[in-house]
Amino acid sequence: MKILLQESISKMHKVLTFHYLFISVCVLFIIKLTYCKPLTFKKDLGDSQLTLDKLKPQDHLDALKMEHDGHINREYHKELFLGNHEDIEKDAQNADSKLKDVFFRVDGDKDEFLTEAELESWIKLKMEEHFDEALQENDEIFEHLDPDKNGKIHWKEYYVHFLLAMNIAEDIARKHVNDYDQIELDSNAKEDLIRYKFRWTDADEDPADNELTKLEFLAFRHPEQAPKTLNNMVSSIISTLDLNDDHILTEEEFTALPPGEVEEQDQRDLDQQWQAERKKEFQLGVDTNHDGKATEEELKRYLDPKNPFQAVMEARNLINLIDVDKDKKLSLTEIMNRKDIFLSSKICDFARNLHDEF
Repeated sequence: MKILLQESISKMHKVLTFHYLFISVCVLFIIKLTYCKPLTFKKDLGDSQLTLDKLKPQDHLDALKMEHDGHINREYHKELFLGNHEDIEKDAQNADSKLKDVFFRVDGDKDEFLTEAELESWIKLKMEEHFDEALQENDEIFEHLDPDKNGKIHWKEYYVHFLLAMNIAEDIARKHVNDYDQIELDSNAKEDLIRYKFRWTDADEDPADNELTKLEFLAFRHPEQAPKTLNNMVSSIISTLDLNDDHILTEEEFTALPPGEVEEQDQRDLDQQWQAERKKEFQLGVDTNHDGKATEEELKRYLDPKNPFQAVMEARNLINLIDVDKDKKLSLTEIMNRKDIFLSSKICDFARNLHDEF
């Protein structure tokens, strides 16, 4: 009885210690956010403002295998083979002909087969296009947030634009970011801003002055583009999926179902399909030494879009998925028979969205 009591006290102590640390961090964060010196704002914004979609750092990033929340990017094959696949999917009547057009563009020697080398070259080109688009969009948003052209954006300037995008009057938004008593934000907006503030701090390197240069702002919006923020992204994904806190992901942890119970048989079938896809991705893409575990370094190599081996891996992966006759090259017939890989598959998205509701 005494041993059980001691164990209970020990567990309670750990829980209380965790809560104390969590509350302390939050209090320190709020104090820092609230009591830093007031900001003298740049010129009036007038009617010019960005949408929330433009301002929010996106969870989904084109040409990145995994999203920030640990979900596999289901659009990855499309993004690397088709480029702007949304344009093709919107035009359903002509989707097949556009997919055929891409095939013949990839086929460099015009022999009506796609080799691994041809796929690799094409995928590298598509990756560069995605990164160029990310840089261009980052430049446009940065220029909008930096009207006086001093090369820096203060957190509070970003915060003001966030509030403006929520249709809050400019004078109220500017007053709120200095005294924090003008607006009662809903819980979702508060959570978003706290999460973004941590990401802002991660990107704010030299010096740590609560202001981001254009390069730091790119790291804020696209953490995969900078070594430090890519490392933080890897750590965040591992902490989300790692059930025993050993900083290593097992296959079981990687394939564990998201929280939420499902009752219908078709929903359970979708769960099994989701787990099978995760298992295959873990074995073929993440666990490079095939020891049943993924270290931080393995996950970093898997996620790093600038790793030149990514194009090689995706070319091989596409051949493994599509090459029915096992001649190590893809015919147009093989591509069209597996066009579901490149064109929208609603059933795959449903399996994930089902759990997101819980």
